[in-house]
Amino acid sequence: MKSRLLNRAPHIENLGLKALALLLAALLFAISRQPISEVRLTGIQIEYRGRSQGVEIINDPEQTVSLRLRGPRGVVRNLLSNQLSVIADLAGKEPGDRTVQLSVDDSALPDNTSVLQIEPSSIRIRLEQTIKKSVPVEARVSGQVAEGWEVYAMRYEPQTAEIEGPRSLVEKTPQVLTETVSLTGRRETFQSRVEVETLAGSLRILAPRQVTLTVEIDERRMVRRFANLPIQWLDQPAGGRLAQKTVDVEVFGPQSKIQQMSPDQLRVELKTADLPAGTDLAAPRVQLPANAGEHIFVKQIFPREVKVKR
Repeated sequence: MKSRLLNRAPHIENLGLKALALLLAALLFAISRQPISEVRLTGIQIEYRGRSQGVEIINDPEQTVSLRLRGPRGVVRNLLSNQLSVIADLAGKEPGDRTVQLSVDDSALPDNTSVLQIEPSSIRIRLEQTIKKSVPVEARVSGQVAEGWEVYAMRYEPQTAEIEGPRSLVEKTPQVLTETVSLTGRRETFQSRVEVETLAGSLRILAPRQVTLTVEIDERRMVRRFANLPIQWLDQPAGGRLAQKTVDVEVFGPQSKIQQMSPDQLRVELKTADLPAGTDLAAPRVQLPANAGEHIFVKQIFPREVKVKR
């Protein structure tokens, strides 16, 4: 009994294959007997192939095209745009303005279907060499710090980022920006890890993708003018005289510290030993108080130079 079943198995399998073959033949015959129709499909995506390494498309060429097809009515009328692909072959294309002929990917075409027309049949593209460059990083900020406070400085670590892209875009890109950082209501120094971004889609950030941003915030600063501060001539020679014995000094810094500063805390000094012979103009220097801090400095001295007689 078992041997009979084994002998029948190949026979049953052969019958299945024959039935499948007959079905396929019937389908092909039915398709071949269908009326021939022409259809026009729009929105066919262009696929760029064969682009040389280190070369990029810089302009914005056609992204889709239309096709006029001919084939069995039941086949071509059921085709969808996303089932087909049009190829732009860039193999061997050097940088510059180039015309590229378009072709259809035959592997996606149904049997007995032919392409009558591609519209447009070619596209105009501009190819450029890919280059890299390091550019400074700058913060993109929004909002205002709290009333009575201000941003003293913004520091980045690292300070530059390497970008890559088409030569013309890279060469005219002076900097890259961080993602937007809000300053609204802030009243103290803070640090944040932020993404680096480019405004041009064809540019790419190679490294770093993130930077550490430190925003230094402190009390709002002001300028205060101290008038008629006496000049201390430190190396005054015998018989030496000053044509003007006082100067005005402008000091810049945090408002509360500047307002608390008194004139006698500022010392105006003059040295003339290193002046060339025959020179009668010397620039005084101002010594700030030892506890002034890093955010206070002399903005201007009036006059910048005084006349001396040696």
